[in-house]
Amino acid sequence: MERQVLRGFLANIEVFPPLILTFQFNPESVSDTKATQYGDRDAELCGNAPGKVYTGGGHRTISFDLKLHGLEKGTNALNPTGLDNGIATELAKLRSFVYPKEDAWAAFGSSVGGRRLQAPPVCTFGFGAKILDCVVTELTISETQFNSFLAPVRADVRVTLVVVEDSGNALYELDKHRRNAQAALGLQNVSIY
Repeated sequence: MERQVLRGFLANIEVFPPLILTFQFNPESVSDTKATQYGDRDAELCGNAPGKVYTGGGHRTISFDLKLHGLEKGTNALNPTGLDNGIATELAKLRSFVYPKEDAWAAFGSSVGGRRLQAPPVCTFGFGAKILDCVVTELTISETQFNSFLAPVRADVRVTLVVVEDSGNALYELDKHRRNAQAALGLQNVSIY
């Protein structure tokens, strides 16, 4: 029996139908960065003792590179023309994560009319055991090959996400409990003499 390779994904489940970008090729690496912040300890209160005081945590940032590849005929069965095909639909899905929600309606003559723009949608990032709600903070698309209609058929994409770490966010809480359980399981490797 042939085993199927799992694919990572980015999804916007706030719209109907949901926009899901399944990674055509999984990233070779995923960077997961969490910063913390420390300030200098007040020497007068601590008797001139040097040291640092924890002042807060920074954002958890996840970044990775994707490669998109579409055939000359394109990958969109609903739109078989070469002009809007290739990987255009996949690129449109990616771009939807960095534009405010109202932008999609601007083409139909709707105006915001002094109202505050809604933020771009939260996306769900899935990669192995990581399933997290995130916001896309940076998206760099380099279109590297085009079909005869000049529609992109290959692209290199760099995605940077910030994890939504709000208490009450079910995916964040699940990830936190999973990390704590894995750290506790790591204690079995400690030898006590």
